[in-house]
Amino acid sequence: MKMIGALTRMVVAMAVIFGAAPVSAEKSDGRSPLGERAVLRAGQVVQGDYFAFGPQVEISGIVNGDLYAAGGEVIVDGVVNGDVIVAGAKVVLSGTISQDARVAGAHVTVSGTIGRNATLAGADVHLTEKATVRENVIAGGGSVQLSGAIGRDARVGAWHATFSNEINRDVIVAAESVRLTSKASVGGRLRYWGEVAPSIDEEAVVHGPITRRPLPEGWSTERARQGLVGMRVFAAIASFLSTLLLGLIMLRVWPQLVRQVTGAIRERPAPSVGWGLAALIVTPLVAISFVVTLVVLPAGVMLLALYGVAAYLARIFAITYAGQLFVRRQDDSSSLARPFVVGLLVYSLLTLVPVIGGLVTLFTVMAGFGGLLVAVKQRLAVRQEQDLVQDTA
Repeated sequence: MKMIGALTRMVVAMAVIFGAAPVSAEKSDGRSPLGERAVLRAGQVVQGDYFAFGPQVEISGIVNGDLYAAGGEVIVDGVVNGDVIVAGAKVVLSGTISQDARVAGAHVTVSGTIGRNATLAGADVHLTEKATVRENVIAGGGSVQLSGAIGRDARVGAWHATFSNEINRDVIVAAESVRLTSKASVGGRLRYWGEVAPSIDEEAVVHGPITRRPLPEGWSTERARQGLVGMRVFAAIASFLSTLLLGLIMLRVWPQLVRQVTGAIRERPAPSVGWGLAALIVTPLVAISFVVTLVVLPAGVMLLALYGVAAYLARIFAITYAGQLFVRRQDDSSSLARPFVVGLLVYSLLTLVPVIGGLVTLFTVMAGFGGLLVAVKQRLAVRQEQDLVQDTA
């Protein structure tokens, strides 16, 4: 009963913390307001990383750092002297990006210059003739069309893949249909997975050998048409986008809370996992008991709602901590956006593995939920000490 009472108090206390945290976020720099439009106008310069969220996002200025953006429509036609990480229903990159670009959306169009690598995912991905990627391109989606110059390799997984560009090194592609138009030029080899040989125009050039790789055992076009593969990919992309958007918003609104929770996981990993397991089991039982008694029905419903929200958002804390381990950024002064994105990429890949993916998800929720409870407990203890000092003064 003591544990149940403690868990209940801490879960309820989270509502107070989430409600109070946004006040301090108004003083943060390098972040756009969460309004209907997020615009960095031409001529404006941001020193450091920049965050932009909203139904419409437009970046026409200069960002001397990394850009993190998410929204219904995202347009980047300015200059970003760092990495670009973007998610949206429609994404257009027509500006200049000095480092890497990682983009996910329903419709993705790139017509600018990317100084290093481009990772593109969407239902429709188009690298236009005006685009230049100085190093590698990794693209995945329903339809992928590459028309811009690529300095090194191109790796594509799609239903339909079209190459109308110059690729200095190798092309590795898995698709139902592959076409190399008369404008295509591959400096290295062409390797493909598919039941049908690529359609290569007579004027297309492939300097290296063309090799076909065997399809995975049990795979067939008919099975793919039944939607088994597509549904899994769609679910993975949807989960990635929703978690990315929610995570970036949390880093925007509650940065201090995220730092406290990741710090609690780092400093007290075993208690974090233990409290997380206890919370996942005990909290629903307490809430259901409240609902059944009817007398405290509103409290039970509220507790269930808080439990669901906290369990879903708990992954973000654990994912951010995992990303900190990979990029080795754990100090309070560094941005949490890069560790979060790195951790999310690793987490998303692991969740695709059968059996292991489920265990990874469960452990991530446990660690994040437990770390949140430990952080809340620590904050409550600090407040109690402050109240005690004030009473004795």
